[in-house]
Amino acid sequence: MKAFVTSIGEPTTDLCLWSLQRNGFETVLLEDPSTSLWEKLKTIYEMAEDDFVRVDADIIINRRFTPTMLSWLPIKNSDCWWWQFICFDILKLDITHSMAYTKKIAIPFLRSNINRVMNSNRPETEMSRIQEFHNPRRFDTYTDEIMGLHGYKADIERAKKQKHIRNQQGLYDFEMAERLNKL
Repeated sequence: MKAFVTSIGEPTTDLCLWSLQRNGFETVLLEDPSTSLWEKLKTIYEMAEDDFVRVDADIIINRRFTPTMLSWLPIKNSDCWWWQFICFDILKLDITHSMAYTKKIAIPFLRSNINRVMNSNRPETEMSRIQEFHNPRRFDTYTDEIMGLHGYKADIERAKKQKHIRNQQGLYDFEMAERLNKL
């Protein structure tokens, strides 16, 4: 199974790729700080030919997140087209949503809707809200296990700016994250 990794040059990019490859994924890196997430998502949706995973380069997955594990998900919900997973977020010191697994059946809907979210600050979140994923509900979050770590050695100043733009700064403990990064 392909895992598309989107990066803007995070210091954890190589570790993210390695953790995915170690678990059996074929990785495709989209790394360009000047390319927006929307552009990267559009490229992913154009390249995807089968079920796929998308992971930010600042996420390091654990050994439980594997193609085999993903193949068991239909047992939990056979009608789900897009699964989201949780990880431990160092920037929040809490659990948060992270990587996504998307089934092949969803790809045409992603392709036909991606241009609608071109100017969004959170294009992937907006894509998860399209009608095809919610009428009936075909989008779910797998909360049975934590699947990785987010924010290790993150660029705190960049994260602060991004979360300010999204009006999410109150959800994060940047002071603690800065102290952890210095260890």
